[in-house]
Amino acid sequence: MYNASSAFHQAVANGAHQIALLIFSDAVFTNDDINVSSGIEFNDYFNTEEDLSIGQALSNELSFSIFNDTGVLNEYEFGDFLATIGAQIGNATVQTSGNVYAESAEHVYVANNSSPYLTRDGSAVASQPAAKVISILIYEGNVYCRLTDGTSVVYKDSDGSVNSSASVDAVMLDQMGVWAGKGIAYADRILKIWKGANLRTYEFVPLGYFTAERPNVPYVNEIHFTCNDFMVKFDIDMPSRTDLGISYPITIGNLFKAMCEYVGVQYYSNVFINSTATITSEPDEFENTTMRQVLQWIAEAAASVLRFNRDGQLVFDWLRSTSLALDEGNYSEFAPYWYETKVIDKLYNRRTENGADNTVGTGENAYLIQDNPLLRGVS
Repeated sequence: MYNASSAFHQAVANGAHQIALLIFSDAVFTNDDINVSSGIEFNDYFNTEEDLSIGQALSNELSFSIFNDTGVLNEYEFGDFLATIGAQIGNATVQTSGNVYAESAEHVYVANNSSPYLTRDGSAVASQPAAKVISILIYEGNVYCRLTDGTSVVYKDSDGSVNSSASVDAVMLDQMGVWAGKGIAYADRILKIWKGANLRTYEFVPLGYFTAERPNVPYVNEIHFTCNDFMVKFDIDMPSRTDLGISYPITIGNLFKAMCEYVGVQYYSNVFINSTATITSEPDEFENTTMRQVLQWIAEAAASVLRFNRDGQLVFDWLRSTSLALDEGNYSEFAPYWYETKVIDKLYNRRTENGADNTVGTGENAYLIQDNPLLRGVS
């Protein structure tokens, strides 16, 4: 569950128009680009075993198809992106004498059919576009303008000057051509789309950060993707201590931190159950395993599962009591899974090589951790 405003919940409950945004570093795909008739399938996993189990490092999935009618995506590399879904929470009429209107949090831009081609808060920008502006996109402090001559110019929202360090690649230029007559602004999970005097406002909630691999055969009219979140970055061989930049002895928490930094992902915290337990020497098991398997051992030692949250942070997670109540305003479609188990009141930390158990607790319903190399010698 991701926190959203009451207006968002009400909009979903009322069946308001929804829109997807797939935000790459240099391109944004939305409903015009995505085959929404086929749907966008999002699988948010907490457990993949028949029984509820600790020690998993789970990867969420996102499936969708993108149109490639013009072939502009044939050479696009894709890569990491943020997936987010918005619901329309507002609708207003905004009249303007120009042909495109866009508003950021601080400023209003109008594209005109004659000089001055672009105004900011009613005044012409200092460096005028070379031709008429047909679409405007405001994102991360930049104002992207697509011109009738097929070129583009980028301004800084802060002062209206040209941002010479920002550029528009072929994919984005093509998309902004499709958006002719639209003024689009996105910031702080709020999207405003203006066209023909109608200003629609959407609030978004993220589905998470994912990686879209460039397809082997991109030369098709429609490209289908099944993407995993950033957990797949750990599906590589466990690096050596030198490559990780660590030395032994090391705590489990500091090993976890070094692994996250190595693959370039964010983590919520490196303080968790057993995070201060010390690994005295590099386990032999590290030589023939993946980073993801080591994450599973870390999660098991922490009595948790590891998963990425919607903000792209790797977190330790487990079941907990909550007062949250779900109603029709909290979801559009929801498929819960139920697990029932007695309270675990005992733990065995077992090494099969000698059958030795370190036992915690004196209860009747025990959980078994077996052959976890990070807990060797930990009682």
